[in-house]
Amino acid sequence: MSYNSWKLGSLPVIEMTGEGREITAGQITIRTIVRVRVVIGPGEKLVSLRIEPLVLIVTRPDEQHALCMDGQPADMQSILDSIS
Repeated sequence: MSYNSWKLGSLPVIEMTGEGREITAGQITIRTIVRVRVVIGPGEKLVSLRIEPLVLIVTRPDEQHALCMDGQPADMQSILDSIS
């Protein structure tokens, strides 16, 4: 999981990228990679929460594929590196 934080004006923003839910259907497993961005307001109240799916990793017994949600080519190793 990767983690970043910064300020948007005076509001703290926290962003995490990591593995979401795993879905299994027979011998096929689908792992989701998501980015979560949270903006915290005065009194530590939640101002904004955004969950963005980035990649689906589809695994069969003899192969593995990455499907990037933005339509760009997905490099499996860089995807796995980004969440570890």
